[in-house]
Amino acid sequence: MQGHFYGHLDFALDNTIYMFTAGRYEYRNKGIDLFIEALARLNKKLMDEQSDVTVAAFMIFNGKTNSFNVESLEGQSQSKALIESTRKLQERIGQRIYQSVTQGHIPEASEIIGDEDMYEIKSKVYGAEGRPLPPITTHNLVNDAKDPVLSKLRACKLHNNWWDRVKVIFHPEFLKPTNPLLPMDYMEFARGCHLGVFPSYYEPWGYTPAECTVMGIPSVTTNLSGYGCWMEEHIENAWQYGTYIIDRRYPAFEKAAEDLADNMLGFCKQTRRQRIIQRNRTERLSDFLDWKNLGRYYTEARKLALARVLPDNIQEEIELLHKSKMSSFKRAPSLANLSIAASPFNSRPASRHASHDDDEDEEQNNNEPIEDIYDDDGTLMFSKDMNDVEEGIKNTRVY
Repeated sequence: MQGHFYGHLDFALDNTIYMFTAGRYEYRNKGIDLFIEALARLNKKLMDEQSDVTVAAFMIFNGKTNSFNVESLEGQSQSKALIESTRKLQERIGQRIYQSVTQGHIPEASEIIGDEDMYEIKSKVYGAEGRPLPPITTHNLVNDAKDPVLSKLRACKLHNNWWDRVKVIFHPEFLKPTNPLLPMDYMEFARGCHLGVFPSYYEPWGYTPAECTVMGIPSVTTNLSGYGCWMEEHIENAWQYGTYIIDRRYPAFEKAAEDLADNMLGFCKQTRRQRIIQRNRTERLSDFLDWKNLGRYYTEARKLALARVLPDNIQEEIELLHKSKMSSFKRAPSLANLSIAASPFNSRPASRHASHDDDEDEEQNNNEPIEDIYDDDGTLMFSKDMNDVEEGIKNTRVY
């Protein structure tokens, strides 16, 4: 950030919210168009409220590029040179203070910072003036004029002006530690951000928001992605647990963009303490995304697919193998058994249990034997192991 916005860092990094979106470069399917439109509306809302919060929005997609942007490399180079000059200045000032104190003398300000030091400081400050606006992209794209992301950013007038409360950085390359601009891998980068935004228009499942949940990072998804539908079905008020679900099934594009902007604005208004609590609550949902719990859905889907194309004798062998595999799945964790802290938004108890008596009653009910259910032709329709997992997830209501 300091290198990319060198000369235009007129906002406080401590009061900056870092958002990001990443994945395949599918402009419409991944909801990039909706994300940029919502950022433009968020920018206007923050300026109208005269908010001191700044949003830095990163877009990480692997596009067709020629080379790094010269302005980005120059900013990084000057920032590193400033760090080195500051380090040498600190050593000189520290040595002067040490010598003065060891002689029993309290130094004056003029004795600590000499004329040559002040000249070097002024040269760095004046040298940063007059730089062009921070680029909205870190690379030179093959077809800059027709690139959909850059065209949308320009149409929405997101140019990283000093008055903009939303700053955008389009990085058309996957992250890696050897990158001179963002020298880090994806996991490290994601953990350093506050919110992941993935407003997909089509997504069979959606690994990126699921990865955010596992890492304890709040994220935005939609009800047109498998992950968003799954969370919406199993968790009530999922936004309190760091999953904001945007309705894109029936509303128009404008309505979805406004809803996304409102959700991001609400996230920006949270205090630091509220964000920390929400982040901790998000990470508690990671057990639900473990393959030990979700793997059975894949097993069932594969079993149904094979049953439609294979002969009956092979189906019987697959059925036996399926039973042996299902017995290895563990019971899915229940949200009711998690040690959930109080909600950052209200003081309502997070647990659905009112007393220890309720816990004992539920434990007795869970111990009741449940038999496997077969249809008329002997096909397994419902198993005890499947019921254990279902009861651990679907009957859990989160408040």
